[in-house]
Amino acid sequence: MRKTKKELGIYDFANVALPHLEKVLRKNRPVLEKLANRLFRDIKKGHSLFGFGSGHSALVSMELFHRAGGPSFFVPMILDGLLPVSGPKVVRILERSSEAANVVLSRFQPKKGEMLWIFSQSGINSLAVELATQASAKGIYTVAFTSVKHSESVLSRHSSGKKLYQICDAVVDLGGRVGDAALDVLVEDLAGPRDKKTKPRSVSSLRQATAVGSLSTLTGIFLAHSLLCKVMAQLEQKGIPCVYTSVNTPEGEKKNVELERAAALRDPRLR
Repeated sequence: MRKTKKELGIYDFANVALPHLEKVLRKNRPVLEKLANRLFRDIKKGHSLFGFGSGHSALVSMELFHRAGGPSFFVPMILDGLLPVSGPKVVRILERSSEAANVVLSRFQPKKGEMLWIFSQSGINSLAVELATQASAKGIYTVAFTSVKHSESVLSRHSSGKKLYQICDAVVDLGGRVGDAALDVLVEDLAGPRDKKTKPRSVSSLRQATAVGSLSTLTGIFLAHSLLCKVMAQLEQKGIPCVYTSVNTPEGEKKNVELERAAALRDPRLR
C-alpha cells in the first residue's frame, strides 16, 4: 500500500475556502433572495425566525443568536445535549433519534407560517429529518442548509428513507465534498502498484484520503449572514428595530433592552 503525503501551507485552506464561498453564494443567490423577501414580510408581521442544528451544525445557530450586529428575531432551537461539548457519543445518540423532535418543537413552539432553518451537512440523521417533517405538518416553512452532494452519496437514517433536502420547502446547498473536509493530507493507494496490462480501476475503490479543513459550518454562517444582513437593513430602514448592539460599547446594553424584552416573548432563554 502506497501513501502519498501532501504538505499544506497557511494559505492552502484559504485558497480552497474563499473560492468555495463565492461559488456557493452565486449558486444559491436565487433561493437566498427568495428567502430574504419572505423573511422580511414575516418579521414585519411579527413572526420570528427559528434555527436548528446538532453537533457542529448547531454552531451556525449559536453564531446568529444575540450577537452584535445580529437579529433580535432569531430563536435558536438548541438543546444542550446536541452541542459538541456534550461529547460525540451523546450527540450521536440524540441526533439519530426521531423522538427528540417532539422535545425541540414543544420547547420553542414555532408557529404556523414562520420559518425554520435546519442546518445539517449530511442531511441524513433522524432528528433533523423528523423535525422538518413535523414542522411542515404544522405549516412551518422549512429550509434545509445542507450539502446535496454529500446527502446524495449516503443513506438516510430516518425510517422514511428521506433526506433533509427531499422534504424541506427550500434548500440552500452548502456544496463542498462528501465528508466535509476539503484538503487531502494523506492519500493511500489501497491496491498498491498496478500492472500496466490490467484494466484501469475506479479511483474511489483504490484511494483513501485523510482530509482536513471542514467547510460546512463556515459556509452555513456565511450564507446566513449574507441573507440576514439584507433583511435587517430593510427592516431598520423601515423603522423596525431588530439589530443588537455590542454590550461592550457605552450604550450597547441599554440599547438592547427593548429588543430583548420583545424577543423574550418567543425565546425562553431571554426570560
